[in-house]
Amino acid sequence: MTAATRARQSMTGFGRGETTARSRTYTVEVHSVNHRFLEVRCRLSRRLAGLEQHVSRAVAGRFARGHFEVAIQEKDLEGRPRSLTLDVPLARQYVELLRSLQATLALPGEVTLALVAAQRELIAVEETAESLDDLWGDLEPAVARALDTLSAMRADEGAALVAALERHLDEIVAILGRVKARAPELVTAHRARLQERLADLLNGRPLDPQRLEQEVAILADRGDVTEECDRLASHVGQFRTTLGAAGPQGRRLDFLLQEMNREVNTIGSKSADVLLATDVVELKTAVERLREQVQNLE
Repeated sequence: MTAATRARQSMTGFGRGETTARSRTYTVEVHSVNHRFLEVRCRLSRRLAGLEQHVSRAVAGRFARGHFEVAIQEKDLEGRPRSLTLDVPLARQYVELLRSLQATLALPGEVTLALVAAQRELIAVEETAESLDDLWGDLEPAVARALDTLSAMRADEGAALVAALERHLDEIVAILGRVKARAPELVTAHRARLQERLADLLNGRPLDPQRLEQEVAILADRGDVTEECDRLASHVGQFRTTLGAAGPQGRRLDFLLQEMNREVNTIGSKSADVLLATDVVELKTAVERLREQVQNLE
């Protein structure tokens, strides 16, 4: 198995990474499943929401296909720097309105600081502003570790998938060998069946050998599956080559499977032999197994 083949990745996996920076611990978990394209969804806190594009770019820089769910949690170890802000204009309005209400209703008492401070809208708690670059600098190591472990798992799954695909390809090659070996016998069988039918139709009259050979040639041509077998064998070879090629090849493998399925269907439409029909069913089963496995290959 080539180095490129060993690097082939499944689209299913899980990765986790953790890092601590500036009194905060970040934990990143990434799940991936198969998908025709690249899709990234992030679950971030409000403070980290601006980093969604950074996270998506990090995933896109490592993978070509798959649906990714990225969950990021942060733990404050020492307390975040915060500050209080007071809305003074709004406080003045509260005081004026309360005093106006007191005068209008002739209410006793005074408008005190405690009464005004009880209005929750006047005082807000704000965290110290941090730049996205600083936040990403803190978070990026955890994201990288999560993607590293995810990539390793996807590579292990990919190696298992490639091994399974190779077994199915070997099965197709073996069946093709039987089909091609059976092909010459089909012409002989066609000739025998045609002779029997013509003999019944002629009812004892002499049979024209030249006409018989013409009919046999027509039937043999219609039932000849040699070209389809050769093309299918070529597709199998291309499939193996693509498995060993560098980079994501899932879409090309999908296309090759479509072509392989087309050739198998053509062989099936030409088969008028019980044994050949059985081989065609086995070919279809093997191609379908390939298709199921390739769906999860990047």
